[in-house]
Amino acid sequence: MEVKSRVWHFVEYGEFPLEEIDVEEVREDALTLLGRVKVERYETSKGTVLKLLDEYGNYIGKVVGCELSSVTIGSAYQTPFGVKVTLDCGDKIVGWLYLGV
Repeated sequence: MEVKSRVWHFVEYGEFPLEEIDVEEVREDALTLLGRVKVERYETSKGTVLKLLDEYGNYIGKVVGCELSSVTIGSAYQTPFGVKVTLDCGDKIVGWLYLGV
């Protein structure tokens, strides 16, 4: 797995480094998972929020202000919690999705 860059992910209990990985390595898995997610829709002052849940009801991502059918996979990062991909709509990041550990 090729490492492109390192950024920091701030979480409640500290900072964890993220390593960017080649998005092509995970694109097919991410699109497959997106096709299986359950979606809870909420309306907020910032627009529609789509809460993404796995088959067990676990929160694994979200999309804000864009329909799920319009998102593409933008970038991918290896985190201590699994692979996290950004979800893009056009040239704007509108959400994220965890692929798991």
